[in-house]
Amino acid sequence: MNMGVEHKITGIAQLIAVSIIILHLYFSLLPSSASLFAVAYFVIKGISFALFKRNPLSILDAISGIYLIFPVTGMFSNSILNMVSIIFLAQKGVVYLFR
Repeated sequence: MNMGVEHKITGIAQLIAVSIIILHLYFSLLPSSASLFAVAYFVIKGISFALFKRNPLSILDAISGIYLIFPVTGMFSNSILNMVSIIFLAQKGVVYLFR
């Protein structure tokens, strides 16, 4: 697969997953189960990219995803940490999309 296409697909998937989390956390338009799939995407992507692509910054995707499990399930939520995680993941999606 062409590396440019792979980055675009990853960027689109990243932005869709971020959108799902935002729609659940801030607007209650989607069930938490949809957000948990989006969070799982970040955890799996972060760990797999860190291990297989040798990209140590990808572990931050996994850490953000692990943190977002808590607000998505309603166990713990901090507005600042939520926004930092969401903005970080969204900007990575934009970077992948326009790379």
